[in-house]
Amino acid sequence: APRPAPPRPPGPSDFERSPPRRRHPPFSTRSNMAPQIFLHTLSQGTHVVRPTSVRSLRAAAAALDNVPASSLRLTTGTTELLDDSLFYLTDDAAVTAVVRVLGGGKKRKKKTYTTPKKIKHKKKKVALAVLKMYKVDDDGNITRLRKECPSEECGAGVFMAKHKDRDYCGRCGLTY
Repeated sequence: APRPAPPRPPGPSDFERSPPRRRHPPFSTRSNMAPQIFLHTLSQGTHVVRPTSVRSLRAAAAALDNVPASSLRLTTGTTELLDDSLFYLTDDAAVTAVVRVLGGGKKRKKKTYTTPKKIKHKKKKVALAVLKMYKVDDDGNITRLRKECPSEECGAGVFMAKHKDRDYCGRCGLTY
């Protein structure tokens, strides 16, 4: 007659199996009290609170920071806690209170311009430009070729620019 197989001894794979995961209950299983939550506020640091709803948590954060409760956003991880949402936080959950601010819109698309940029005027360097302002005679007399600015602000020594239709002082803006 065939012999029955001996019972198999328990192996490591039998102990590695974990029980099926359960969802966290809405309140702490340690007691009938509300869950203990770490509230990170704007200016006061971290506080331990035991709220019963999101609305009471928001009120506690507003009281700590002296800001209106309507301007606070409560976030845990990446989700925002809304007043009418279910209170699903468990013990030792971390909630951050931040102020709701304007902005945060979409990044604007970069403009594509149809016309090229305007090229700015560059001053031309003229070699020995002083020779255009004075003339030396054979006798050694010096005559001024450009008109001097007559205003009291400029005085002698400030020449006016010669354009085809006007004379202009670059220092005071006088035009003839």
